[in-house]
Amino acid sequence: MSTDVLQNFYIDDPRCLQIAEGLSLSRPSEIALTGLFGSSTPFVFAASAGHAPEFNHVIVLNESEDAAYFHNTLENITGALDIFYFPSSFKTRKNFRQLNASHVMLRTEALTKLASGSDAQPVRKKYW
Repeated sequence: MSTDVLQNFYIDDPRCLQIAEGLSLSRPSEIALTGLFGSSTPFVFAASAGHAPEFNHVIVLNESEDAAYFHNTLENITGALDIFYFPSSFKTRKNFRQLNASHVMLRTEALTKLASGSDAQPVRKKYW
């Protein structure tokens, strides 16, 4: 089964439409999803965010490995280049003296895109 077939399955699901309605409210909203396993969470998010493309979305996950996995899966299933990852700047949680240069670059890119809100045309931005 291809990713396009899976994406269409989620896009047509009425629960994803309900999530999209919650994402497009005029006030900020928090949505918690339970009972999802593996790559189903990025598929649900991609389908839901696809119904509300004019908004920015922030996804917070418990672990950095989970966030990296989510980011990679979301990039692969959507093909989007405007999805940003905001990792820790440090190599380990215990040693705050050793910076991870590639993570610093990812953070800088995300913050730069977030700060430049005066784009000529609206761009969907996602940060986590």
